[in-house]
Amino acid sequence: MGEAHDDLPEKLERLATLGGPTIVLREQASLSWLLGCRSHVPQTLDAACFDVVVDVAAGRLTVVTNAIEAPRLRDTELAELAADWVVVPWWEGRDAALPTGPEVITDRPYGDVACAGPQIAALRRTLTARQAGRLRAVCADAAAAATAAAQRISPATTEYAAAGVLAGELLERALDPVVLLVAGDERIAAHRHPLPTTRPLGRRAMLVCCARRHGLVASVTRTVVFDRVSAHERDGWDRLLRVERAFLDATAAGTRIGEAVAAGTAAYAAHGFAPDEWHRHHQGGFSGWQPREYPAHPGSADVVPDGAVVSWNPSGGGWKVEDTCLVGPDGPAPLVHDGAWPTVTVGGRPRPDLLERP
Repeated sequence: MGEAHDDLPEKLERLATLGGPTIVLREQASLSWLLGCRSHVPQTLDAACFDVVVDVAAGRLTVVTNAIEAPRLRDTELAELAADWVVVPWWEGRDAALPTGPEVITDRPYGDVACAGPQIAALRRTLTARQAGRLRAVCADAAAAATAAAQRISPATTEYAAAGVLAGELLERALDPVVLLVAGDERIAAHRHPLPTTRPLGRRAMLVCCARRHGLVASVTRTVVFDRVSAHERDGWDRLLRVERAFLDATAAGTRIGEAVAAGTAAYAAHGFAPDEWHRHHQGGFSGWQPREYPAHPGSADVVPDGAVVSWNPSGGGWKVEDTCLVGPDGPAPLVHDGAWPTVTVGGRPRPDLLERP
């Protein structure tokens, strides 16, 4: 087993707690968590290009894939993995090559196999030490990419061109852009998920990305103002950062993630926004192996474990702030930081400011 998989025994021990002798992992997030690799071909699909059968007692893995992907996976993504291989023709599905029966557990249903998707999702929420180190590097590189892109665009740059600049900066850092959003001044307050258009950016630009490497995802939002920030704009931004603080302050190991959402959503009215402002956009939730595992809401019952990844993205008044945080004993530590981007301190944490480029 190569160094890239030195934490695999820890993950296999977690899978053993599920109680099944055979576990079949099919979800991209599960495969990324187990092996730290790219399991996709099209970025737009949630289906993986291979499955892994785990013999829990023997600690043995079997990779099931097709004849197109097997050579590439052996040469690149899974080159250091000690595993057996089952390779099927590309014109056949993989389900027939997977084990069945009452003792098999899977994270994505097939045949009559029992699905333990929620239980497996809970297992992967706590990062290993190796995964936490990789996440820090992914977040630092994603932040640097956003800074570099923000310095290269101008008011005349179209949203599509700005998205291309951001994508290029991410790819140069070996980060796959799995979400890419851009809004210029005309749309920045109107749309929470602004797919880029051919319109020029104008006076302001918001750059949003979710960038992935080793299966780990960093969520980033940055706003550049091609002018001096007005007092009115400064007030709106500062108030939104105080809303974000409420989310972060309420995020702690051992608490329900819904409690953090309740605290954060209550802060909108407390800081001068409409009480229902949070109805216009989901506020975030568990992250790490997906941009968001699901949009958390006040009733969400899952407990935040130590070592979990959360990403909150409050928005309002034409602004949005977003980060990727690793939860530890002292609460959530924001990781998307680049020393070249201006910061302000809110609640003892460095937070991204608006970048002025007059």
